[in-house]
Amino acid sequence: MNIFAGLQKYATKFQVIDIRSFEADELAEVKSAKVVASQYGMSVCFYMTEGCQKYIPLSRDSQVSVGDTIDLTQAKILTLEKDGEKINRIEI
Repeated sequence: MNIFAGLQKYATKFQVIDIRSFEADELAEVKSAKVVASQYGMSVCFYMTEGCQKYIPLSRDSQVSVGDTIDLTQAKILTLEKDGEKINRIEI
């Protein structure tokens, strides 16, 4: 058996596996969206029509600032993966 086969991998990078636009039903659930500061950088705060808030982090390539309102028809949803772990990011 290979000594490295069962060891934890470190310093691997997330790779983009999917890029898509928001779908009509997703857009219908959001009243507005705004860039906010978060623990690890910036996120998009989605103000939902049902009254709650939801958050998705921004991609590192997004060119927006805290406080900016987001036009979700122009934004993209990135799905990234590494070692079987998937995350989503918003790119503007």
